[in-house]
Amino acid sequence: MNPVQLEIVKIDRQWQQEVKQHLDTPLFICLGERHELNLFEAYFKYQLSDEGTSNDLFLLHYQPFEQGTRYGQSLIDEWKEVYDLWQAEEAKPISWNTDAGEAGRYRTDAYKPVVALETLIRQYPQLKTKKIFVHLAPARIADLKDFGLWVQEWCTAAQALPQLKLVYGDHHAHRTLKHAEARREFRLQIDIGQMMQHAAAYTNPQKNEPEADYQQQILIASNFISKGQHSQGHTALERAIAIAQRQGSNEAEATARLMLAQSLAAIRRRKEAHRQYHLALGAAGTESLIGAQMHMNYGSFLLMEARKAEARSYFNKATEIAERLENGFMALECTRIAGQLSESKWNGPEKAMSYYRKCIEMGKGMPLERRRQSSMAYVALTIEKIYGPEHEESIALDRDMQEHIGADWRQLAVLPDQYAPTN
Repeated sequence: MNPVQLEIVKIDRQWQQEVKQHLDTPLFICLGERHELNLFEAYFKYQLSDEGTSNDLFLLHYQPFEQGTRYGQSLIDEWKEVYDLWQAEEAKPISWNTDAGEAGRYRTDAYKPVVALETLIRQYPQLKTKKIFVHLAPARIADLKDFGLWVQEWCTAAQALPQLKLVYGDHHAHRTLKHAEARREFRLQIDIGQMMQHAAAYTNPQKNEPEADYQQQILIASNFISKGQHSQGHTALERAIAIAQRQGSNEAEATARLMLAQSLAAIRRRKEAHRQYHLALGAAGTESLIGAQMHMNYGSFLLMEARKAEARSYFNKATEIAERLENGFMALECTRIAGQLSESKWNGPEKAMSYYRKCIEMGKGMPLERRRQSSMAYVALTIEKIYGPEHEESIALDRDMQEHIGADWRQLAVLPDQYAPTN
């Protein structure tokens, strides 16, 4: 049994225990990190497959939540499509009436899928002995308040159907349904670092393969550091550095040294952290994107130490490398951060404006999709706030942005996560 299958078995054991102990609960919310929630979804997919071991019914839905008065119907439509395909193969097909009638006291259509499933259970009495788990994992939620109301009305409608359970995966630190009533919350118990470590060992039965050995040391280090066991993590990273040096892999060495520097900084060994950052910069050089990334990382570290002028010089260097390698996206983000670091309460935004204008020009040279994904719109909105919306510069900039990004450019004025400022 491979490590992922083993985790699926552990999740199954935990899930069955949760349901067994809370039989009357209509809503189960699994809490975890994003990768843990993905593994929980994988458990549902496994139970949906031919290899699934449960006698219960598992349903998983990714439809985006656009409006509470139509979301339930989208679930029914998907069920009905599968049901009709199944019945088309039967000698005497049975139609499934999914008409739920009038909404009555409900403000959303959450009652509709509940009524449809209730009808199906009456049609197939053997379903009465099974639990039905409906896992919602919408790709997008247009209105969180509306989504919360929809979930609450599902729970109300499902009171007469105790075997029907609604399931949702929520990030433990950034909650979506933290105010939902009649819920059972549980934290998924997965040691993801250990699982990855075991996976590396499982897929590398042949020892002494440098690349695989390096990756395994990185995973071991990540596992230790995530648990606060920095000393053990540093030992693994030192092994990884030695492997990378033997192989002459500058990128691998720089990556391991970066991890070591960040760990040292976390335990306030700043002098040693600076040394590792400089060694990582030396290994990465200035002729590759890893070199630009190392300059960005060291700039961010200097920024945390309130050394803004030094930090800006490293972001400027990262910009130079990215421009030389024709990576417009990275160059734009580094330039934007350097601009933000140039603003101060003493000289205002004057010095930053040259950086911001350069960002706009950089963005114009990028493909439209990358331009929309970048912080070009964010920079434009910053410039508009500096001048004021009625200023002629802002009016001209608005026309420019509509031409190069689109009429919705203000809605795109957010920072890409990987390039958000650290101060």
